[in-house]
Amino acid sequence: MLKKLKHRLCDPKTGKLKTNVIVAIGLIGIALIFISGLDFGKDRVPEETAEPETTASAEAFRTEQEKRLKNILSEISGAGKVEVMISVEGSTEYVYLQKTENKSNTADGEQSINYRSEPVVIKDGSPVISKVVSPKVTGVLIVADGAGSAAIDEKLINAAAAALGISTANICVAPRSG
Repeated sequence: MLKKLKHRLCDPKTGKLKTNVIVAIGLIGIALIFISGLDFGKDRVPEETAEPETTASAEAFRTEQEKRLKNILSEISGAGKVEVMISVEGSTEYVYLQKTENKSNTADGEQSINYRSEPVVIKDGSPVISKVVSPKVTGVLIVADGAGSAAIDEKLINAAAAALGISTANICVAPRSG
């Protein structure tokens, strides 16, 4: 089988590849390079999901913070089983990278400066996010088996305040019923 293939592709006199075979291989290579550069929509983000979902991400932020705080507070000696509820204000905000252009004009002895700003976009047209600002935590409710003791309450309040970076005045600790 290999001998037949070699006989068809190679010149029987010289043993070299026929010119038309070399040209065909070259054209196939060029076609493959061209096809690989085409965008078939695989990497494209659908229009409705191109912008980040702020409500969902704010809820995800709150849920993640509650989970992390619950886990750490339940490790405090004497706290027992802990439940946490966090209140947040606002939503997750996305700050986009901007490129600015300043133009100054001097006409009739007066100087005017024009500023122009537009978002930096990547190849697919999506803006580049430079910073994500999380919602602001405004309050925390902690329900714990060990709550009710002044010492445990203070430990829970101070730990929550330190973990979330909020004032102790915005934290309420209550004992679990039963």
